[in-house]
Amino acid sequence: MDGHRSVPDDALIEMFELLPAKSLHRFKCVSKSWCAMVADPLNRHRFAQTLAGFLCLDVFAASASGTAAGTESCHDGVQDDDGRGESSRRTCPHTTRLAKSNGRATRRFVNVSRMAEPLIDATFSFLPPPPPPPLSGEGFFFRDVILDARDGLILLARVHDHDSSSSPDHHPPASYFVCNPATSRWAVVPSSGWVPSTSQRTTRTFLLFDAATSPHVFHLIQFRVSDMDTVQAIHTYSSADGAWTDRELHWHAGGWRHWGRSMALIQPGTGAAVAIAGGSGLLLLHLVVDTDGTTGPNNLVAVDEEGNVRRAIPLPRRDVAEKDWHSVFVSVSQGRLHFVMCVRPPHGCLSEEQPLKMLVWVLGDHDDDAAGDGEWVLKHTVSFPELFGRIACQFRVEYSVVAVHPDGDWVFFVRHWDRKLVAYDMGRREVIVVADLGDGGGELGGDELATPYVPLYCESLALANGMN
Repeated sequence: MDGHRSVPDDALIEMFELLPAKSLHRFKCVSKSWCAMVADPLNRHRFAQTLAGFLCLDVFAASASGTAAGTESCHDGVQDDDGRGESSRRTCPHTTRLAKSNGRATRRFVNVSRMAEPLIDATFSFLPPPPPPPLSGEGFFFRDVILDARDGLILLARVHDHDSSSSPDHHPPASYFVCNPATSRWAVVPSSGWVPSTSQRTTRTFLLFDAATSPHVFHLIQFRVSDMDTVQAIHTYSSADGAWTDRELHWHAGGWRHWGRSMALIQPGTGAAVAIAGGSGLLLLHLVVDTDGTTGPNNLVAVDEEGNVRRAIPLPRRDVAEKDWHSVFVSVSQGRLHFVMCVRPPHGCLSEEQPLKMLVWVLGDHDDDAAGDGEWVLKHTVSFPELFGRIACQFRVEYSVVAVHPDGDWVFFVRHWDRKLVAYDMGRREVIVVADLGDGGGELGGDELATPYVPLYCESLALANGMN
């Protein structure tokens, strides 16, 4: 007789609630009954969740009938034969028209968990549909772009897509949406009032949310930056107040203005927005920042929901990490901050013997409320020929890092030249092609990369729309 059969189901469920996600998924392999218990929709909201997959954008050319060629009617996709590339692709009235190419864009979910696909609506069909395009065929169209994701919630901006624009529009979003695709609940956030100017050419807006500490409140932090990516102003939004707040006075008196340049340069494309619960219960957003304007990115700056700088963690110095490097990604994995960087050989001459390398650092123990922090420890080094079969690749042009697995030693990349989602196992030094992303580049290539998704099955009072 199997020993686990003597334990009542209720007792097993209570024990499963205490397990971290990594252990819980291993226990699913013990027996079919345990697997069914963990996967049961009536129970899963009680368990810890981990990375399930990625929300990926698909772009299709429009057919003569006006529909997107290659898309299907609204139905769930079927699992691939090997069970590893399970995805859902659906087309509905929320499919976005791309004005410049007369194409269509929709999203699908790519499962990387090797488990059953979570029952989510990857097309966000539960959101209010965008206004219809003008009858004249001129002017602009609306499309929803994913800006950030955190603990099961997704932040989208409803932006304009102009026929005459050669690049994604820089006009203010009509609105923002924060939604949970697992529950189809959502909240609308009004425009922040930002208008492009000479000093504030664009914005970067991040979602701050933690399901464990504050499941019923979310925050947005918006940095208004110049053409040189220097921070010019900070605005914040709280779902509890339902309004945007200008943090200009705090910004001028606080950390952002304390550095040598009187400006802080947020590194573009690093994916460096990370929310973690500090020792004081604060939820902090981490960004790779150049704070002196001479040595490149030198600090990992943590800000709270009001835009106040809570700490600045020095990044690994150039003399430690070699002479020529740039930031690639920051994330939290297995409870620790991870920093991914790309480095060139000491003299900058690339060759098969001296290719580009990627370094993964992990931050040691530290006191979140203290001035000092732990030291960065080099966790892993891998050459570009091992990763990509090339001695060098250009960041954000030929490849992008999109995730570090929150409970494992996996780094996920998008290879832009062949539109593949790739996973690198640091323990086994193995590269695995996870999925073919299809035509997701072009007009939207700079807007939206594959977005990592961790399901959240609990209800949040901050997402009131869609409730019965």
